Amino acid sequence: MKTGQASNTALIVAAGVQMLACDPDYAGLVPDRMAAHGQQLLRTSHPRLLNLIKHQWFRTLAFAAEKITLPGILQHYVLRKKVIRDYVAQSIAAGTGQIVLIGAGYDSLCMELAEQQAGLKLLEIDHPATQAVKRAALGSSQENRIYYIAAELGKQSLAEVLSNCKNFDTNLKTLFIAEGMLMYLTTSDIARLLQQMKMAAHDASLIFTWMEIQEDGQPNFRPASKIIDFFLKNKNEPFLSGMAQDQVGIFLQQHGFNLKDLKESSVAIQQDNQPRPIAGEYICLAGCQRI
Repeated sequence: MKTGQASNTALIVAAGVQMLACDPDYAGLVPDRMAAHGQQLLRTSHPRLLNLIKHQWFRTLAFAAEKITLPGILQHYVLRKKVIRDYVAQSIAAGTGQIVLIGAGYDSLCMELAEQQAGLKLLEIDHPATQAVKRAALGSSQENRIYYIAAELGKQSLAEVLSNCKNFDTNLKTLFIAEGMLMYLTTSDIARLLQQMKMAAHDASLIFTWMEIQEDGQPNFRPASKIIDFFLKNKNEPFLSGMAQDQVGIFLQQHGFNLKDLKESSVAIQQDNQPRPIAGEYICLAGCQRI
């Protein structure tokens, strides 16, 4: 990501969610509040794109492009978010009082939770340029419900960012969420991030997504796309890390967490006739080890 610009991948995911939300063939796949908040963000940041998405001819072209690059990626984005929301609901039911969304992008999770969970403390950490878009979209409507922390974690540690945030409560049971983020970090950077999460809160848990290593030895979707690989590399957002599913729990244990659950986005399919999402990325729930 270039300094002063919002993430390209954040925009692609947000647009993909709206594509399915607007298309009658995918009616009901995107929850109403997720669709409404996502539309609000795109209306602020890219109103022309939002207008195009509402047209059937544009969606037809976009779906055709998806089929020749990463077939099923749009469904994956939406279903991934559904699995994450299920994990979040489980965590809240288990006593989570604070959620920290890292690399939030244009995700609307905290906006949804602000409407549903009055006593829940919500914080978002992201690149300043992306944060500026979200602040502009929300105005003062949820100013006292979501705390936005503008930071570049590539330049600042999570520990430093949270220690400088007066709204972060170390005593609350805290859920960290890193959706579509860890694949852009090296394994050593991820290890440091896990350690900082563990130290930041007395009782920490984590929801994250992870790329699987493919036959060529690289982290990627299955099937991979050379076009998308070139695009991400050109935008300075290549995949840097991944791991086989049976190694994730071992890695987490080495850094103070226990793997509680691991799923692919396809588990969120509710109808047999729904298109299959792309494979290769899975969603994980982990809890901090207790001594």
